[in-house]
Order: sequence, then C-alpha cells, then structure tokens
Amino acid sequence: MVAGMGDRALFIPDGDGYVGTILPQGGWDPGAANGGMARALRGHCLEDVPTLTPMSVSRITADLVRPVPIGPRLHGRHRGVREGKKIQVVELLLLAADVEHVRASVLRLRHEDLGARTDLPAGTTTARPAADLVPPQEGEDFRGRGTVGFLDAVDFRATPTRDGSRIGSWLRLEAEVVAGQPIRSTSRLAAAIDFANLIGVAPGQSGITMINADVSAQVLRDPVGEWIAVTGDTRFHAATGRGVSSAELSDTGGVFAVASTSQLLQP
Repeated sequence: MVAGMGDRALFIPDGDGYVGTILPQGGWDPGAANGGMARALRGHCLEDVPTLTPMSVSRITADLVRPVPIGPRLHGRHRGVREGKKIQVVELLLLAADVEHVRASVLRLRHEDLGARTDLPAGTTTARPAADLVPPQEGEDFRGRGTVGFLDAVDFRATPTRDGSRIGSWLRLEAEVVAGQPIRSTSRLAAAIDFANLIGVAPGQSGITMINADVSAQVLRDPVGEWIAVTGDTRFHAATGRGVSSAELSDTGGVFAVASTSQLLQP
C-alpha cells in the first residue's frame, strides 16, 4: 500500500526498511520513484554509516539499475570497501524483494581545518555561476503540475541567466526524506546532483526520449542552506545516440560540487 501524500515524506519507516509514499513518484512510470528521490534515501542512510574520524562525501557515483518501486518495501545495505582514518569507500545498495535497484559507490575523506596556513595554492577560479541566475523567487514554479509526485516534494524553479542567454535551475527539498526525521545534508546533495541531467536544455524536446540511469559528483563540501543552484551544459552526439551533461552545484557560499550524467537517446 502506498502511503498518502499528506504524510509530507518521501518514505515511511517499516522495520529496518522503507515504503515509498506518492511523493517520490517520477515521470516515467507512476509506480516508480524519481531517481533523485531514490538517491536522497541512500544519502539519508549513508549518514548512519560510521567513520573512524570526522569525514564527509567527496565523491558519489550512483547507478539506477532498475526503476525503484514506490509501493513495495525497500531495504538498504552497505559494505565497507576501504576503511581508514583519511579515506573511506562505501558501497550502498537499495533493494526490493532482495533485487538490486540502486547501486552507489561513495568516497568520504577526512576533515582537517587548514585555514590558518598561508602556503596553500589558490584555486584557478572563484566564479559564482549562481550569481548569474535569476533568483528562485522569480523562476518558473513546477510544484503542483500534473500527477508527478516528486514535483510536490521538491520546490524546483527553472530560471534563465540574467542576460537570458542560458537556462539553469534552483531547487530545494521540501518533504522529509524519512518521515519524522530532519532532512540531512547528504540527502540534499544526493537529490540535487540528479538535476544535472539535461541541464540547460529547454523542456519539450519533441520525438526523442532521453533516459539517464547514472550520475556522478565530486564534492568539495556539504551544501549550506536549502536552495541549490544547478548550472552547466548538455551535449548530444547523434552518431552514438547519446548525451552528456555536466553541471556545477552552488549555494550561498559558491560552488560546492560538480556533477555529470549521461543520456540514452531514443526516438
């Protein structure tokens, strides 16, 4: 039984597992979750995996092996691949009836404050691409459109740059990922990187479907605040029937991650 939308959560705890509400529902299949919402659940569970020293995500690579059902009970598993005081690698799985649906590999690196040092090299850019976007309050609001549940769980705003030359987006995760628990920063990260898909492409592409089943991100730090800006480019190659998107994720402090995803193009 799918829980009601009034719960305002993506997933309801069920023993050591979870059951999806209507809010994770994606646009491809009414019985399957949006990829970003499924990854948000894995991000939530990741923060329960202990580390030997204070660490946070530095790289996440996630594959949507199969569509994630939003009615059946889901169960998460994790396996330590490498365990150290500076580096940890964890494999995360999301299963339904013991069948694998999402697989993610996560690299976490230690924290050490080097702010007092004066011999660190400068980065090659201090660009703040989100500053070029129209603010989210002036963007196109997608909440409440149609019957796709996740558009009521995420405040998603498609926004052009101030000069009108490019398209980006702002988003904030509004629904709890797990009912009764605060939204965790890793869930915000895991959900946001999915929106790198087709970044910059105007909606309404006629005659072509663009399926993405993977996303990877290199992460500089945890996101701060609720709103995340996604900016970047998408490229297509007709001879292979594929596309690639690359995006920068920003908050009020600037760029905190870069993400990429691939598309399978089909008539």
